[in-house]
Amino acid sequence: MNYKIKLTSLVFAFFISASLTSVFSQETIASIENGRKLKMTQLEEELQVNLSDSLINYAYSYLNTPYRLGANGTKNFDCSGFSSFVFRHFGYDLTRTAQSQSSEGVEVKRNNIRKGDLVFFKGRNAKQQRVGHVGIIYEVFEDGTFSFIHASVKYGVTVTAVTKDYYSKRLVTIRRILEDKVIPPVIEKLEVNIDPIN
Repeated sequence: MNYKIKLTSLVFAFFISASLTSVFSQETIASIENGRKLKMTQLEEELQVNLSDSLINYAYSYLNTPYRLGANGTKNFDCSGFSSFVFRHFGYDLTRTAQSQSSEGVEVKRNNIRKGDLVFFKGRNAKQQRVGHVGIIYEVFEDGTFSFIHASVKYGVTVTAVTKDYYSKRLVTIRRILEDKVIPPVIEKLEVNIDPIN
C-alpha cells in the first residue's frame, strides 16, 4: 500500500525529511522554502534542463501564428505579447512591453547565453537606443551565435538567426528569467509517494 505524504508546512516538512534520509540516499533535501517547496539537488538539475526545453518547445508550437500589434495570443501576437504569453504558461509573469521586459531578470554576457534567455533589440530606427523588440533564444551555436524565436511583423512567430544583418546591428541586451537551479513558481509543492518499510 502506498501512503501519499503532502509536504505543506515547514514543521512537517522537516520531520519528514529526517525520516526519508535512508530512502532517498541519492537525493539530498537542499532546502524548504515558504513551507511549500521541497528542493532536491538531482530534481533541481533535471527541472532546469527540462524547463528550458519545455519553454522553447511550447514557444515553437505557435510557429507561423500571425503578428498583430497589441495581441498576446493565441491567434495573434506582437513581440512582447508572445514572450509574456510563453513565460506565463510556466508561471512567470512578465510585464507587457519589450522596453519594460528588458529590465527584468538578470543581464547575461554573450559568452554565457543559453536557450530560454530573452534577447532585446532596438526598434526600426537603429540610431535610437530604446528597446523596441524582444525574442526568446531558441538555439545557441558553438561559435557563440544563436537563433531566437519571436513574433515579427512580416512573418509572425518565426525563428531567426541573430547574424541576420537587420538584427545584428540592433542587439541591445540579453536577460535571464529562468534562474539557475530554481524550481519554477508553477510548482507549488511536491507530493512524494513512498512504500512503507517492512
